[in-house]
Amino acid sequence: MVPVYDCDIVADRLPAELEARLTAVRSVGVISGAGISSESGIRPYRGQGGLYDDPEQGDRTVEALSGAILASDPDRTWRVVAELARQSVDAEPNPAHHALVRIEQRVEHFVLLTQNVDGLHRLAGSQNVIEIHGDVFDTRCLSCGKTGRLDRSALAGIERAPRCPACSGLLRPDAVLFGEMIPQERYGRLVAEFHSRSPDLLIVVGTSAPFPYIIEPVRVAKQRGRLTVEVNPEETVLSRVVDYALRAPAGAILPLIDAAI
Repeated sequence: MVPVYDCDIVADRLPAELEARLTAVRSVGVISGAGISSESGIRPYRGQGGLYDDPEQGDRTVEALSGAILASDPDRTWRVVAELARQSVDAEPNPAHHALVRIEQRVEHFVLLTQNVDGLHRLAGSQNVIEIHGDVFDTRCLSCGKTGRLDRSALAGIERAPRCPACSGLLRPDAVLFGEMIPQERYGRLVAEFHSRSPDLLIVVGTSAPFPYIIEPVRVAKQRGRLTVEVNPEETVLSRVVDYALRAPAGAILPLIDAAI
């Protein structure tokens, strides 16, 4: 049975046997979700305090952030993107983000796959990042393909779909919307980093883990005898699969993992 450690047990230090195993780690892979950003004040979709706590609001948000609505009513999509940006315009990386930066600097190889589109990992300084869903601040023209980037204040102030400065075509958020496929290039990087070369340590942090591209790297790591750790205040589908399930916020645990490595 997987040992599950409640937050009051691991508040000051990690389990001794986990600390001992971390000293041998030379490569680290991390998969992060909305829970790590919630500690910076960004409201998640799922889980405690998420948009889905209000099912109607959650349904409206998901519908507006879909490829179908972007095609039929781009102003609606951009209004919701702007609303979400206003909630996070002052968000800054938290201790969990900064701990991952230090871990990347400490080990021989590091890769971070994030579901988040808020850019906080890169803002903190993480380098080898796979933003599997893209970055909501990036834009791409649907006419000429030109890419660009909006700063936080500009994105938060949008009321209508912006236009391309080069050709006046419609811009879209260069992020994967609901109902769209993950770009092949990003999925290829995931396979190369987590399947072809399974890191010594795989950390899954702040995600409810319902998707195959999260579950499969854990399955591969387990098959190869790698160390697997989940950091999440809530139980998920991976909690009984990983070697250690740590029931605590990311900001409390990742600095401890950093110190142990």
